[in-house]
Amino acid sequence: MVFLTYNDAPDGVYLSQVIDVCNYLEDTFKERVRLIAFVSLRDFFVQKEKIRFAYSDSVVLPMFPGIENWKMNLLRLKLHLLFRKKEKVITRGVFASLLALKCKKFNKVCFDARGAYEAEWPEYLKDFSPTLVAKMKDVEKEALMKSNFRIAVSQKLVDYWKENYGYQSLEHVVIPCTIDSNKAEYDNNAAPAIRKLFGVKDNEVLLVYSGSSAQWQSFKKLEEAISTAFSKNPNIKLLMLCKPGGEKALADKFPEKVIQAWVKPQEVPAYLSAADYGLIIREPSVTNKVSSPVKFAEYMAAGLPVIISEGIGDYSAFVKEKNCGMPVDSVDWAKLQCNSERERIKEVAKTYLTKSACKEQYRKVVEF
Repeated sequence: MVFLTYNDAPDGVYLSQVIDVCNYLEDTFKERVRLIAFVSLRDFFVQKEKIRFAYSDSVVLPMFPGIENWKMNLLRLKLHLLFRKKEKVITRGVFASLLALKCKKFNKVCFDARGAYEAEWPEYLKDFSPTLVAKMKDVEKEALMKSNFRIAVSQKLVDYWKENYGYQSLEHVVIPCTIDSNKAEYDNNAAPAIRKLFGVKDNEVLLVYSGSSAQWQSFKKLEEAISTAFSKNPNIKLLMLCKPGGEKALADKFPEKVIQAWVKPQEVPAYLSAADYGLIIREPSVTNKVSSPVKFAEYMAAGLPVIISEGIGDYSAFVKEKNCGMPVDSVDWAKLQCNSERERIKEVAKTYLTKSACKEQYRKVVEF
């Protein structure tokens, strides 16, 4: 089996949702998985080294410049596969799927859909390639309908397929973004030292935002919620684990309350464990409605209840059903106290948000 990715940088999400999946399929089902990754010419050799180091059974190929020129990579893919027998392939995203479908060197294609592409491009990505926005409906429809099998990150995404494309097949599984196997056991021993380092007292409630400054992260909505929280409760502080960027305005507005840190991926679990609640506060959009934020699983693995907006994939309902957080609009900030349910939340994460919890779904992917 092959796992094909296109224009994905080897960041923390890639390691968790691609490399870790390859390892899981090999370890659990004894299925050899070869990773073929098309990456940008920019920093090509750096990215190649990172991917090869993370997963030895991988081939890293340079993309033809310009994401809208995805078809120009077809020849390179065909040449790489020229003397190989036909096999099954998991394809991450619409462009990888179309490359695989047009290559004819794969006998079956599993479309690993990470979101609602037709919605995401006009909502958040139009500046990357305005020419692709008008084409994205046809691109997504072809990837969805012509693939032999599909992975959806949420049931909400399957509902989106039905509503927008008349999708009626049962040839799919729902697998949310799961915890990286290397981070499944979060160690809380470093938490007191980290809180002390940041000057967070034992009676203070530490919220954490961990993620990028991408537009769908909705920093304006986050700022509104945090401003209310700070005004209602003087014991609340916020830790922001993200690259310096969009969050700077919030840090400048509340210099005594907002702590900024950018740490190595392997250090993130310890910093999350130092917090009391994880934040996923986003604006209402189709992109967010069908999403499965990887940080949700990471917050839960650290034992953090999640304060979440309504309409975030399947997770807004999950929080209510499993009593593992609260909708942001219902939080009584004045009465919010330090987290006392860390171990119970960890158990919920182990039960529902690990790759082993999705074993039967992955089995269907291997056997499609």
